[in-house]
Amino acid sequence: MAISTSDYLSATNPELKAKKFTLTIDGGYEASVITYGAVITDLIVPDKDGKPTDIMLGCKGLDEYMGNGANHGAVIGRSANRIKDASFVIDGVKYQIPKNEGENNLHSGNPGYQNVFWDGKMLSEEEADEIILDSKIAGIPGCDGGAVLLSYTSPDGATGFPGNLDTKVLYCWLEDKTFLILYCGKSDKDTIFAPTNHAYFNLRGENAEGTVNNDLIMINSDKITIKDDMNVPTGELKDVEGTVFDCREYRFIGELNDSDDHQMVISKGIDQNFCLNTTAGTFSFAAAVTAPESGITMECLTDLPGIQIYAGNNLGSPLDIKTTKAYGQYDAICLEAQLVPNAVNLTGFDSPVIKAGKKVYHACGYRFV
Repeated sequence: MAISTSDYLSATNPELKAKKFTLTIDGGYEASVITYGAVITDLIVPDKDGKPTDIMLGCKGLDEYMGNGANHGAVIGRSANRIKDASFVIDGVKYQIPKNEGENNLHSGNPGYQNVFWDGKMLSEEEADEIILDSKIAGIPGCDGGAVLLSYTSPDGATGFPGNLDTKVLYCWLEDKTFLILYCGKSDKDTIFAPTNHAYFNLRGENAEGTVNNDLIMINSDKITIKDDMNVPTGELKDVEGTVFDCREYRFIGELNDSDDHQMVISKGIDQNFCLNTTAGTFSFAAAVTAPESGITMECLTDLPGIQIYAGNNLGSPLDIKTTKAYGQYDAICLEAQLVPNAVNLTGFDSPVIKAGKKVYHACGYRFV
């Protein structure tokens, strides 16, 4: 296993510079992350013929990532996804955050995790394993070689959220070919800590022709959260049995995107939170995607109770290109392990609020089988 580092420079402003870390393990597995937005820029795995295949959509460079409305590969937070009316109450105090999607809030705002520079450093395998053990999330295999640790403190009042929130993200390969994202948050006030990663995957390759509609998806879920016409969960649950949302066995992604179910129509394709049959505190199977053409199968594992499945319904901006292919609608699939969106305003779901002084971990991993 090896880790290399390099400067990741702006093409237009010499004062803007991120650092890039590349983590490589035996078998042809490689991941690159940068300190801007904690972005995963590349994820290279072998296809069925052993050909290295970059399955991570992205942007051309730092300038493009900084203007990246699609949040390619970025850590999202403090609060991923949507909060209704861009407001919430903690300890009897009402907080107002930016209304950046109609009357609601999407992905916290600016500055959020996805649009700031993080500090980054390399860790040894032993140091990474200590952090994994400290998380007390059961079932995470050991680190394969070293790791990268990114750190950022979101200041009290940033986009309206309370508390100085110290955040760390550990990236590493695990012994079973899982690429791990381990989040840690600790605040000096009660606040929301509900991160995710907005990676866009195409298991045939980020520059492959065609959409992901002919790839297959499986989701370990019996229920979805119903969303209103502005894509915000209402608190209502719906059984997937007998619906297009029943992905407990593999089905084509295109069946979801082409459905006339009103939930799909609202979002122009799949963009839905599934309530997972995961076990709290355990690194559990959440979902899988397989691409018959490349032979690549990727599983998603997490301790979190929800996963947002999104098929790049709104891709198509001039910045949505990394190498040779300009991305468009349905050119990717996102498996965003998360807390249930808008849970801060709902009952019956795990709360995104963490108590002051308490360290909280969440994990998401992408395993190649």
